[in-house]
Amino acid sequence: MLPLLLVLALAPFQEPVADPAPSTEVQEEVLELLRVPVLRQQDRSWTARDVVDRLSKSDPSLWQAFRGNPEYVALYLSSPGFYDQVRWFSSLMLLDAADVPSVSPEALRVEAEAWARDRGRDPREAPGVLAVHPFEIEARARLLALQPDEFEENVLRRHFHSSVPEFFGRLKVSWIALPLFDPVDGRALGETERHARYALLDDVATRMRDDKLEWKGAVASYDEDPRNDDEDGSVGWIQRTDVKRFDADLLRQVFAGLGFTLPEGAVLRGPILGRRWVYLVRIENVVTAGVVEMQRVRDRVIRSLREDLLQDRLQRLGQDVERSVLLPPAR
Repeated sequence: MLPLLLVLALAPFQEPVADPAPSTEVQEEVLELLRVPVLRQQDRSWTARDVVDRLSKSDPSLWQAFRGNPEYVALYLSSPGFYDQVRWFSSLMLLDAADVPSVSPEALRVEAEAWARDRGRDPREAPGVLAVHPFEIEARARLLALQPDEFEENVLRRHFHSSVPEFFGRLKVSWIALPLFDPVDGRALGETERHARYALLDDVATRMRDDKLEWKGAVASYDEDPRNDDEDGSVGWIQRTDVKRFDADLLRQVFAGLGFTLPEGAVLRGPILGRRWVYLVRIENVVTAGVVEMQRVRDRVIRSLREDLLQDRLQRLGQDVERSVLLPPAR
């Protein structure tokens, strides 16, 4: 049986039910749990209540679930899903501090549709996406609004040629993956443990590049992905559009900047932080198929370029900011 925290993280979306703002109906024990600090950024701290209050604007059913159920609240605050919410809440605070303008409800809807489409889902699920991922969609929509609607042809072609396999190819990959949650109870790992796992895979990559460690030995020693039962960590062939099988953030970073073909020999990518796992990826082969013509995939090239610009802007906004996610709460 899956731990309840994993069920919370993986459960399908349900449309929120309208519910009034929190009142004295909420148990004091629940309110006490929500007073715990969850984010420290520059000279400010935010509590779980700050995050939940903003989340409830998109999903009013949260307070209905919390009332009279402190056990559920404790589990929710320790879940990987809430960790993601706090990370994106942090990004919104960065945007607010940089005076990045807010956007219209229509812009949020458009980005929610594009987000769903990027992940192989029906764009008509946009209301659900907005309810479940409101901070991410808002941050993305605000950053995208800073970009031009169109790009010069040479700019698009330069981006297209920087990674043709993203649009017309597939990669043969293996990887080593470490979970960013506790496999026993499903609790999200705290920042110290996350940094440690990232640093471990970074050290593995360094030793491999220095010929002090072989891939097969690294897989045997470090891989913790139960989906991977191959002794070489082989995942097989993947495409950029395999968003129903693999983490969209992982795919974006694996395919970025490959040019036309893979250089001689395998290429290491990472560590790469996904939503639930941190990966060290070995790209072993690249196959490009079909007529490689940008106009056939122009819309995807534009979306890919806009995504790169979005991620670059977000990284630059946070690069000199001291921040720490204070999750999961101490038991």
